[in-house]
Amino acid sequence: MTEIVYVGSSRSRNETAMGCGVIAVVALILAVATQCGGEDGKSDSASTAKHIAATSITAGSPKPARSKPKKVTMSLAEIADTPGTLAQFKKFVATHGTAEQKEAVEHLRKWRGYSRKVYPAIEVASDYPTVDYEADDAVDRTQDLEQQSQYIAEAFASWWQADEPSVIQVFDRGGKYTAGTSCIRADSVRAHGSCLRT
Repeated sequence: MTEIVYVGSSRSRNETAMGCGVIAVVALILAVATQCGGEDGKSDSASTAKHIAATSITAGSPKPARSKPKKVTMSLAEIADTPGTLAQFKKFVATHGTAEQKEAVEHLRKWRGYSRKVYPAIEVASDYPTVDYEADDAVDRTQDLEQQSQYIAEAFASWWQADEPSVIQVFDRGGKYTAGTSCIRADSVRAHGSCLRT
């Protein structure tokens, strides 16, 4: 039986060291026993979880994991100048986009071109109506169109491999005014179309 020794007791250092050695050996034995499947509830649940995970991997899951589609690596200028890329983008969004993205992208008609301003910009023509800025509802309609451009920008970010901050400019059906300009990023709606990191 081990005797409890308090600080300042009259025991010799050898006896104290031997007592500490016994405690260390007992602790080591308990640690090894726990690692090797001892009666600890945590290790039992961990081994059960490992077994379940291994079983589901070997048995195969009923739904295959959806892999991320490969992104387009062309420059914005190449995208704007290459026939068929808008159709490819729209097809991608029809398959992988959210309901809001699908609805917004349906209005796109053709790439207008590429320009380099503060940010590189791809320009796209749409069938969005021209806003009458004299009308009472002009602010609401402008905000709605701006949000549509944000959904388009998010969809474009999922399709295109961006190499620098860039924007997409969506022009109205008249082609004179932008219906919206948004930064091409995965969280464009949350960032309100801004290219500044929030």
